[in-house]
Amino acid sequence: MLNRPKSNKIRRPQFLCIIGCEGKNQERIYFDKVAELVNCVEERTHDLVFDYAEPYGGDPKCVVERTVQKSIGKENKVSVFDYDGKKEKYEEAIDLAKENKIELGYSNYCFDLWLILHKEDYFGVVENQDAYADKLRQVYGLAADANIKREKRVTEMVNQIGLSDIKSAIQRGKKISEDNQSKEANKTPKENRYYDNPDTQMHVLLQFLFAKVGINIEVLG
Repeated sequence: MLNRPKSNKIRRPQFLCIIGCEGKNQERIYFDKVAELVNCVEERTHDLVFDYAEPYGGDPKCVVERTVQKSIGKENKVSVFDYDGKKEKYEEAIDLAKENKIELGYSNYCFDLWLILHKEDYFGVVENQDAYADKLRQVYGLAADANIKREKRVTEMVNQIGLSDIKSAIQRGKKISEDNQSKEANKTPKENRYYDNPDTQMHVLLQFLFAKVGINIEVLG
């Protein structure tokens, strides 16, 4: 399914990106918002268009496999998935993505971390994905019992994100990566490195996307 630029915007050539992700709600709604924001920037050289590798769900390796299948004959492809305690599938997903030259947007422990980083620092270690829930509700002003995975609630959160928030999230993601350099890395069966939580490659993915459409995120927001 394509997310095309709105018809009332001046269009540029398209940068079409195949994207596989676990969540139909969180990740898909988030990336639709990213494209919406990007396609309103006058300085852009291209419109950002995502073509999602459906269906959603499954383990990290399934996400990458869908991306591979959907992107046959295509150059630009990304996979977004979470650790979620699935160590073996997570490592297999990283290896498969690297083999197929797929840009990675993984989060350890899960995508909730990336959403929080748009609004606040969050550099602590967590035991499981539930540990993010209260902080996520707090920073986005949701009720204490709000279901943060429901489409309506995700939309409420994502609608509070602007380019300046993405810039902040990228900076916080960089800090996490820098801090991790002093820690012992985990290695996949094919010797690709990743770290225990908190860890993310989402900031690298967003920088890749912004560069491809001619936007310098450092001077925005």
